[in-house]
Amino acid sequence: MSNAAFNIVLALCFGSALALNVLHFRMKFRLVSANLPVKWMMSPWDDWRMWKTYRSEAPARNWPVWPFYAYRVLLVVFGLSGVMLLLNADKLDKLFGG
Repeated sequence: MSNAAFNIVLALCFGSALALNVLHFRMKFRLVSANLPVKWMMSPWDDWRMWKTYRSEAPARNWPVWPFYAYRVLLVVFGLSGVMLLLNADKLDKLFGG
């Protein structure tokens, strides 16, 4: 992988991680503000339950549904970019001074 492509993949990985956190807490705070039960220390199953609750409550409460779908798309982007970074671990090692 060229250096330019590596830099793009690295930016996609960090950018999608940041956006995932923003979207996660946006959905969580909406549920909390509606007095719906949400755990703060969550396992992956609790995440799944939170997404399901948000998806089912959003239309009834006039919340936008796009954060749910954007989260899922960005999760795929994060996963794929992470795999690409792992496949180019030699460049990661050089990046972090190894």
